[in-house]
Amino acid sequence: MSFQYISMMQPLFKNVNLNINENWKLGLVGRNGRGKTTFLEILLNELDYEGDVQSNLEFKYFPQYPKGSDDVTALEVLQQHNANIEVWQIERELSYMDLPSDILDKSFNILSGGEQTKVLLIELFLNQNSFPLIDEPTNNLDSHGRRIVGNYLNNKKGYIVISHDEYFLNQFVDHILAINKESIELITGNIDTWKYERENADKLSEEQNAKLKSEIKRLNQASGTVSTWGQKRENSTKDAAERRLAAKQMKRAKAIKKRTEEMIEDKESLINNVEAASNLKMLVKEPRKQILFLRNFSIIRNGMPLFEPINIDVYPNERFFIKGKNGVGKSTLLDFILGNEHWETTGEYRVNLPENLSVLNQKNQDDLDYPSFINKLNSKEKENYWHLLHQLGVHRSSFSDKSSKDWSSGEQKKVFLADALLGKNELFVWDEVTNYLDIVVINQLIDAINKFQPTMIGVDHNEYFVHSIATKKKELTNGSF
Repeated sequence: MSFQYISMMQPLFKNVNLNINENWKLGLVGRNGRGKTTFLEILLNELDYEGDVQSNLEFKYFPQYPKGSDDVTALEVLQQHNANIEVWQIERELSYMDLPSDILDKSFNILSGGEQTKVLLIELFLNQNSFPLIDEPTNNLDSHGRRIVGNYLNNKKGYIVISHDEYFLNQFVDHILAINKESIELITGNIDTWKYERENADKLSEEQNAKLKSEIKRLNQASGTVSTWGQKRENSTKDAAERRLAAKQMKRAKAIKKRTEEMIEDKESLINNVEAASNLKMLVKEPRKQILFLRNFSIIRNGMPLFEPINIDVYPNERFFIKGKNGVGKSTLLDFILGNEHWETTGEYRVNLPENLSVLNQKNQDDLDYPSFINKLNSKEKENYWHLLHQLGVHRSSFSDKSSKDWSSGEQKKVFLADALLGKNELFVWDEVTNYLDIVVINQLIDAINKFQPTMIGVDHNEYFVHSIATKKKELTNGSF
């Protein structure tokens, strides 16, 4: 199977040959823009491709939301393509997803993002003849929800899941399909198995590459020496007989040079394209004061505490992460700390925001896109920004794309991440930075944060990311008087 978008210089897939078992719990991984969602669209026969995709299965895609104008109940969503399913069967699936049965009578549109995700996933598996293609299911799930859904998927079989959350995938996958820079590999095992095998393969490839590059250098030198020798010999005499002999030697030298260049080309083709990730640099300035002081603190909404009162201190070089279920007030607390919103509060608080802040949240992603952002930068700023985007895995050919309409969600997220990394900042306030970002970039961020030790306040449901960098964590729980 081969596929190439019209706007691309190179094929996204070229002569791919795969056999996927209908009972596998397959995790599909790869860097942003490598074609993971495109691969699912090819399986769904939504794109024109070369080659054959043979299957007797009915592929079903997640997420497929009801049309915005349709005011349907959760039960109607679940029965829309499963008319013969009985309510008791649906209620059993709801219990596995930690959802109450009375959710069936509620309008689907008023459900939280996490509840909608769970309902749509249940709908996929009610039809036992379908093969679900699940694209980024974790974006609306908190940490608790990711564990619930991970356990649910572990008890099912026969599906493909795209996700960049290592902890989530490790709960259930038994095979990994990885779209690499120049190849596609299929392994048996989970994310940990794949990472171990990938690291060993990359190490071996790097050793082979070093030998090949050394041999190429030697051949280049030999080619240059032969060419120079032949030229000098031809120019060193005016005697006709000597020049004829020199001409023959020059012809021989050119033949040797050509064979050497062919050998160089053959060896260059053997060089493996290792998935090398650049080391990110963070310009960090240490704040001079304590950033945050909260004592028996909560935010009052509708006369009630939004969450149970908390105590927390955040000092320079600490990385504080706010945890809790969706709707408990994590992003609201971040907005309060940033001074974006003002509410009635209980308890004591002191917030000392430094002058230089790196803020990444949903609002600044909604307000800005790549073309409008680039237009604000001068030449030097563009150079630094594009260098950072390239380090994050965005191909240089994309930089001239004025629309960015063909960019993946992960590539578009990197537009804002690169902006958040620019400048010398005293405090980083990041809300759900890992959503849509690939595993390589998440690990790049972890390495950079642990190296440069920024002061940070954040919210993120990727447990692997938070566990790797947080120095303090606080879980919010629903409040009550």
